Amino acid sequence: MKKYEYKCVRIGGGAEKTSKVLTEYGQQGWELVCIWWAWHYLKREIEN
Repeated sequence: MKKYEYKCVRIGGGAEKTSKVLTEYGQQGWELVCIWWAWHYLKREIEN
């Protein structure tokens, strides 16, 4: 069974900054799953 950890981050400052921040998280293995206003919810699989 896969297990995940979750992260919620607030990103403000426009599209360019948001893209940069999400790219950095993506390189760390985080996947964007939801956006609510400026809040971005991410998840990544954890090793058992």
